[in-house]
Amino acid sequence: MFNRRAVEEIKSWYNRSKRKPLVIRGARQVGKTTAVRLAATELSAGILEINLERHTGLEPLFKSYKLEELLLNFSLISGQKISPESKAILFLDEAQATPSAYACLRYFHEDMPGLAVVLTGSLLDQVLHNCNILTPVGRVEHLFIGPLTFEEFLAATGESTALNAIEMLTLNTMHLIPDSVHENLMAQARRYTLCGGMPFCVQTAIDTRFNHAEIARYQIELLQSYKDDFAKYTGSQTAPQLNAFFNGIIGQIGLQFSHKQANEIALNSSGNNRQLNEALERFIEARLFYRVQHSGADTVPLGGDTKIRISKFLFIDIGLLLAAQGIPAQSIMSSPLELANRGIIAEQFVGQQLLAAKPGYINPSLYYWQPPKSEGQAEIDFLYESGTRIYPVEVKSGTRSTIKSLHAYMVKKKSDDAIRISSSKPSVNALTAKINKQEKAFRLINLPFYLVNQIERIVSEQ
Repeated sequence: MFNRRAVEEIKSWYNRSKRKPLVIRGARQVGKTTAVRLAATELSAGILEINLERHTGLEPLFKSYKLEELLLNFSLISGQKISPESKAILFLDEAQATPSAYACLRYFHEDMPGLAVVLTGSLLDQVLHNCNILTPVGRVEHLFIGPLTFEEFLAATGESTALNAIEMLTLNTMHLIPDSVHENLMAQARRYTLCGGMPFCVQTAIDTRFNHAEIARYQIELLQSYKDDFAKYTGSQTAPQLNAFFNGIIGQIGLQFSHKQANEIALNSSGNNRQLNEALERFIEARLFYRVQHSGADTVPLGGDTKIRISKFLFIDIGLLLAAQGIPAQSIMSSPLELANRGIIAEQFVGQQLLAAKPGYINPSLYYWQPPKSEGQAEIDFLYESGTRIYPVEVKSGTRSTIKSLHAYMVKKKSDDAIRISSSKPSVNALTAKINKQEKAFRLINLPFYLVNQIERIVSEQ
């Protein structure tokens, strides 16, 4: 059991005087249930856990909002007495089996505000999309959980020295990092890439001393369990067709998802674009994929100026992506990350960390930028917003020829700072962007992969 940020956020929620029922969202096997149990243990609050998949007979009570009868049933099922004044956490797990429990949270908040209620379920978003359930707007709080971040991975695997080194690096001192420390941190980044951040994969790595064959075996099993869930999806597609769509999208990770690519996937899956789009929405609701949307990058928030037709996708986890695409471990260990599998692995690494960059109560989202086709080919891999500023983030190798798109952005947006992620040592350079006889002086902050999670702290130091 790993002490993750989500555990601290659950504890913080519990200790607030005016809390609302907490809804935890995340894909299957990212550690939602474990986080609740660990938080309850550290709080010494006690926990009354009800698996709603095993007790679907409670559905009528949830539908009729009979809270007193529900508490009596919970007490009888668990053997633990619970009342509106109880200090224990009432944990309603696998809520996708009883979607009316979600609507009932409104009345827990209004009629039993002192009771700490947590609800979660792996396919909850899909069920709520499909069911005509009243949404308890303003009566619940949300917490979004994904795989372990790189820093959480280091903490879980006992790499405290590496973790401390990362936390000590500042914008003004990071260029002084010794070569030996830099190489060790990059080795840890490659180790995380192979393992990924799915909790059981990390635990397997710890138990087997990073036996990659054992880790890969569980990764394949987990991928299959996600595919087994396809039979539970609603819509016009069959499970085999969803599997074909899934495999097609996996092959497009990190690439711009054009109409042409969508047509090819649909045709190869004996389907059409409407079915593919429906499948995509289901996969996103299951949090297996994240859509990276195009933004005009003119103002914050970035989500206010997007084009959903122009997008690309990331997978839930980098280790699972390696397993799904059949990428051998040797290709990760023998070359810089930004060169592995045409740069797609590096983009997944960075995107996965950026998705976890904001507080857990914010539904994670990502954006990228490219100019109109009439202005030439250029693409900024990610956009990162901090306060009122937008930072372009490029995931590239350390060569000069790879920042043409960055120059185009700096000139067009008149931006003062940019971030480039690579395997090179950290540094800060004063550069001048030159595009079509226009110039713009800017500062390029070069960060290695092990500092991606530190972007907010580093840009805040200036």
